[in-house]
Amino acid sequence: MIPNNPLLDVYSSLLELGSPQTADYVQAIREARKRLGAEFHAGQDIRTLLRHHTHFIDALLRHLWNRNSIPQQQQRAALIAVGGYGREELHPSSDIDLMVLLTEPPGEECRERLSAFVTLLWDIGLDVGHSVRTLNECVEMARSDLSIITNLIEARFLSGSESLFFALRAATSPEKMWNSRDFFQAKLEEVHKRHQKFGDTSHRVEPNLKDGRGGLRDIQTISWVTQREYGTFSLQELYENRLLEHDEYETLREGRLFLWRIRFALHELAGRKEDRLLFDYQRSLAHSFGYTNDANNAAVEAFMQRYYRTITELERLTDMLMGIFRERILTLHPPPPEMLGEWYQKRGNLISVNSPDVFVLYPTALLEIFLLLQMTPGVNGLTPATTRMIRHNLHRIDAGFRQQARHRQLFMQILRQPKGITFVMRLMNRYGILASYIPAFANIVGRMQYDLFHMYTVDEHTLFVVRNLRRYGTSIGVQELPLCAEVFKTLRNPELLYLTGLFHDIAKGRNGDHSELGAVDAYHFCREHSLNLHDASLVSWLVRNHLLMSMTAQRKDISDPEVVFEFAGHVASQSRLDCLFLLTVADIRGTNPKLWNGWKQALLHELYHSTRKLLQNRTLQSRETSLLIEEKRRAALEHLTQEGFSEAECRTLWKQFGTDYHLQHSVESVQWHTRHILAETPRKPTLIHLRRTVSGSSNVLFVYSKDQDDLFSRVVSTLEQLNLNVVQARIVSTTDGFDLYTLHILGPDNQLIISDADRQYIIDTLEANLERDISRQAALRKPRILRNFDVPTRVSFNQQPDKNLTLIEINTGDMPGLLSRLGEAMDGLGIRVHNARINTLGEQAQDIFYVTARDGSMITDETQQAHIREVLVQALKGG
Repeated sequence: MIPNNPLLDVYSSLLELGSPQTADYVQAIREARKRLGAEFHAGQDIRTLLRHHTHFIDALLRHLWNRNSIPQQQQRAALIAVGGYGREELHPSSDIDLMVLLTEPPGEECRERLSAFVTLLWDIGLDVGHSVRTLNECVEMARSDLSIITNLIEARFLSGSESLFFALRAATSPEKMWNSRDFFQAKLEEVHKRHQKFGDTSHRVEPNLKDGRGGLRDIQTISWVTQREYGTFSLQELYENRLLEHDEYETLREGRLFLWRIRFALHELAGRKEDRLLFDYQRSLAHSFGYTNDANNAAVEAFMQRYYRTITELERLTDMLMGIFRERILTLHPPPPEMLGEWYQKRGNLISVNSPDVFVLYPTALLEIFLLLQMTPGVNGLTPATTRMIRHNLHRIDAGFRQQARHRQLFMQILRQPKGITFVMRLMNRYGILASYIPAFANIVGRMQYDLFHMYTVDEHTLFVVRNLRRYGTSIGVQELPLCAEVFKTLRNPELLYLTGLFHDIAKGRNGDHSELGAVDAYHFCREHSLNLHDASLVSWLVRNHLLMSMTAQRKDISDPEVVFEFAGHVASQSRLDCLFLLTVADIRGTNPKLWNGWKQALLHELYHSTRKLLQNRTLQSRETSLLIEEKRRAALEHLTQEGFSEAECRTLWKQFGTDYHLQHSVESVQWHTRHILAETPRKPTLIHLRRTVSGSSNVLFVYSKDQDDLFSRVVSTLEQLNLNVVQARIVSTTDGFDLYTLHILGPDNQLIISDADRQYIIDTLEANLERDISRQAALRKPRILRNFDVPTRVSFNQQPDKNLTLIEINTGDMPGLLSRLGEAMDGLGIRVHNARINTLGEQAQDIFYVTARDGSMITDETQQAHIREVLVQALKGG
């Protein structure tokens, strides 16, 4: 027992009651946890706190076990702590894992007593996980089950028959089962599967501190392997056996203590077991760890950067240790090393330096060894000793090192290799090389962005972008993104794109526009690395404008030739367009997997093709527009006349739609609309049809109905009730009193609606709701993640006098019922929606509505705009 444990005072007070009742135990546990929390906030050592808690529960369980006499002959049973409780790592809301070990199967009386014992533990407020097994059952199960043998490795005796406990220890020792070699091999596979399950990265914005890479479970795995090999859980044993150097041991020990403190605080904040650093808790955690500057989320981002950098250090160390274990435990007869030049050796599938002082005598090796990794067939990493030496010699990458022409040449050679670029870039980041060689990169290592759509830290996102760019040149890229792969083949120097990926977010977290600052960094880096003026300027331009194509495609009407003309004017050349297109796709896909879908792909493809055509033809805008309209009309007529429709009736119908109709819709949509309107409206005043787009990027819904004031809100309310997502809405008001809606929609989770039955149900529901009064006041339900952000609703106005339209841009948190609320509010304000751009970035909605007043006039009066803004903001309050 640890002396001066204030929780044991609580236990002593409980015993003084003589015959405590259930309520007394409940109160004692509450008081103990209250004191535990007070000690934590007073700064008590976390290791001591966990033991205080463990020993309090030990005393309580022994007391209750003996009080219930389970069974009457104590030599026939043992109460054993397993799991985190067995390791004496009991956090405030950790499960209390127990095993009841018996000499023989329990009789009826024993089962009843055991059941009453466990029920009592739950009744007094302990979260207990338990198993009841005989010694033979336990041994047999442990022989084939990795999780059971792992639990037994850390088992700790509590009460009952101590000889039975030691019999279990002897029967499950490495000499009897799961020797260190078999155990380690199985743990390697388990670790790999766990890392894959949690995204194979520790740098997500809501990380799991237990099961993610470099987390507590990885440290526990090291302890389990150490116990199986050396007979002790102590990390100090690794130092004493010279597997760790002193500074590495201290880093590992301090890192674990830091994670323990976070986990303790998480349990307190959540009031339950919690291992995820959710947005719900990050700000409170930051404050409790002394980060209090909330301006621009500085406190949260600083705390989380400390967390990520700690995890990165732990990841390096646990990876290194697993490599050392692999050498010592698995490699019984290592192959003889093969010399790779003067300084390196190939050892199996790993590369090492050939002496401990290589990086001292030849610092160039700090870069050259990564180029060697790319160029040497059959290797997939560095030996643990080599990674340790890299860590110790990072300081040699200083200003003088960075200025040497040989080193600059080596870095560019790495980027120019036909394979292994992503692989070595990740290793160079993990081992600190990137941050040392590119000082600006050090600022983004472990830097999170406390927002709604960046899923990874900036450095992790950057490497995902580089991976995505590199992937265009692989067979996987050809299958996933054939257009990107085709464009990628035309690039003169792909390494320029990789450099752009490395630098596009390098200035995040600095004061100022990160695109502008990063462009300056990129230009200087390129010139220092002997890129000519044109190539350096291209990389700099791409970094400066890396958001341009995404913003244009998602926030502007790219069916409007003026928008494409303006974008083409910014881009100016085909090479810029190609690189910007490839970078934009890679950036979106590397920001958050949920952001990328077929609809965004279709928008970017459309903008790319339109711009490419404009750059190639160099046609004047006004002439291009009229030519495009007539070209679309003729293409549609070619098919419609073959189906029996006359050119005259088609052109008469189109005249009612206005000029913009042909600019906004594809030829396929024009044919679709025209065919149904001309064939069906004489007998059916409201038309509703649903199909998949030609590209397969979305489903497109076509509604043709008599004009009515609340048509927009009726349509979007119905779609939201059906859990459908509107990604674009185009509305045409005809001269004869009809409205033509063309809405691109996706199903739940942005999936296509494939089933004929589902499509027909949508049509039937929409028809019914357009014919009768429906309740459209949708309840706004804020998603869990959105409640942690103050996302104000911002409403701004812009004018398009040439089209007699007012643009209302609404930025707010995305939530179910959003469009319904907006549509109903606009109905009440007498606003007519003519077009809409629906865009969601993470949990943030950025929607643009092209509107007029009900009488067709623009909304220009500032007083009226202020009133509209107030009504829309109020409509979106709630949830």
